[in-house]
Amino acid sequence: MLKLVLDQTTIQQYKQNTNEQLNANRNVTKTNLVDVTKSIKLRKGQKLSLNQNCKNISKLLLTLDYKTILNGNNEFDIDASIFMVDINDKTAEKDFIFYENAKSTCGGVSIKEDHNTYLKEAYDECIQLDLNLIPPRIQKLAFTATIYEANERHQNFAQLSEGYFRIIAADTKQEILSYNFNENLSKETAIVVAELYRYKNEWKINCIGSGFSGGLEAMCNNYGIETI
Repeated sequence: MLKLVLDQTTIQQYKQNTNEQLNANRNVTKTNLVDVTKSIKLRKGQKLSLNQNCKNISKLLLTLDYKTILNGNNEFDIDASIFMVDINDKTAEKDFIFYENAKSTCGGVSIKEDHNTYLKEAYDECIQLDLNLIPPRIQKLAFTATIYEANERHQNFAQLSEGYFRIIAADTKQEILSYNFNENLSKETAIVVAELYRYKNEWKINCIGSGFSGGLEAMCNNYGIETI
């Protein structure tokens, strides 16, 4: 089992820089930037072909936006990440794409990037995706979300009033699909939001919306990465 060392100093600096950028751009509204008129509304458990619903799978954005019902002083901070899963249903450490490893070696997955569309400022989390660059050994991309310092802040996904996962075509700025990922969640602090997977000669999406109460550590262990 691979071991991943999480550098707390690096994490805190990343958080500070990211939060400053988001706060400076909160006046950007996605409704003015993205065409949602043809967006497909999915629910937990539903599947959809991306190839059949998107002309250009080389320029995709995966985004999260959410609202909380918290009244406390602690910020509710969700981190998105991608586990690039092989045929054995495991992820090599270099294929875990998150805030300390923000870009895959193949160039197909990049955290906090948006194909130069400037759309990332309109969402809480944004991941840039080019499915044409994903190597054949990778069979699945698990899009996950974890709550930062969930135990210390006594937070979980039940404290979201709404949460949406979206896939956007970056070249046309059209929303391809969306789904309410926090439906029926309770004590979880880390969830698999959705999985993009190979099926014959195409890519499909499966809306998962379930997870773990053990945060990032539990999520990593699920894919064969041990955190220390």
